[in-house]
This record gives sequence, structure tokens and C-alpha cells, in this order.
Amino acid sequence: MKKFIMTSPFQPEGKLEKGIYNAADNPRLQYDEQTAFPIIPVINAYAEKGEKIEVVVIVSAYENAIHNFGLFSKELEALCAKLEVAYEIRKVETPYSSDLDTQLDLFGKLIECVADEDTLYACITYGFKPAPMILSMALNYGHRIRQNTSVGCIVYGAKDFNTGIMHIYDITSLLFMDEIVRIMADQKISDPTEKIKALLK
Repeated sequence: MKKFIMTSPFQPEGKLEKGIYNAADNPRLQYDEQTAFPIIPVINAYAEKGEKIEVVVIVSAYENAIHNFGLFSKELEALCAKLEVAYEIRKVETPYSSDLDTQLDLFGKLIECVADEDTLYACITYGFKPAPMILSMALNYGHRIRQNTSVGCIVYGAKDFNTGIMHIYDITSLLFMDEIVRIMADQKISDPTEKIKALLK
């Protein structure tokens, strides 16, 4: 199953900015409607008519995150109706804290959401500073430990405050490069630095 993972934003009501996210490096992610949630363009790009998807939302025990989860749920419902896609939303509740125990507990909850044969998509835009690392750990768990599970796309959304333009960036290649480094280390490849530089070119 295709599973889309995101964190509900912490911005207060009226401060969660909507806009059109311009695809910076993956044209498939271009979505010409306003949204405050970069996972929406990802779902629009990769969910296919007639299939069922699961959307995993990390929701901290914080009033703003809970409110924004409600906003996202409505937008997701409208998008999936338009795409003719069935969906299930899975709420992963976590304390409003960035301490280590909370983050490790969140990791444990996320890997319970990952199954064999999944294709995983993730947005690292929102959440506490450790959130991108926790999401990367969960994605690595998926493709390294589960059977026939892969990573489809990882994104983050950002606004250029000089121009006011919003972009969505596909950073999936960073996870793949990390995996290449791990494999090279495990296999004790000779001269790995030069091989990595060659790949980067």
C-alpha cells in the first residue's frame, strides 16, 4: 500500500500560510492549488485513481497541532474525492516534547505503521527539529527490514522570504545516498570517497 507520512504543523490559527508550492526539482510535484500542507502535492502526484492509500499524521498533544490536523483532514478528503482515491487516515499521537524518550517512542509508533509491500512517501516540513531524523529512521526501517517495501518520495516545503515564492523540494536522493554510503562501508569498498564524488557528478 502507498503510505504518506507527515507531521501536523505547530503554527497557530491564522499563521499557517497557504500558497502554491512550485516544484523545484520534480515536475510531478507541481500542484496549482493553494495548500499549507506539502504532503498534498505528493498525494496528488502519486495516488492513482481507484486505489486505496493510507495517510499517517503525527499529531502532538498541542492545541495548534490538533487544530491543524482538522484542517488537513478536510483538505485530504476533498483531494481524495477529486482523485477518486479511497483513503484511511491514521493519527499517531505523541506528547508535545522534543526530548529523546518522546522521539524514540515516536519512532516505535511509526515503524508499527510500516508493513511489507508498502511504498512510503514522507514530508519533513513540520514538527520538532529531530522530526526529519525520526522520519528517515522509519523510512530506513521500511526499506531495509520489511519485505518489498520501498521509499517513493521525500519532500519538504519552503518559502523564499526574498521573493515570497513557495517551493516543494524532492530530497529522496539524500536518503538513497546515505544508503550507498552504508553499503560501501559494509562491503569495505576501496577508495569510497572518490566513488561517492563520481556519483555526485
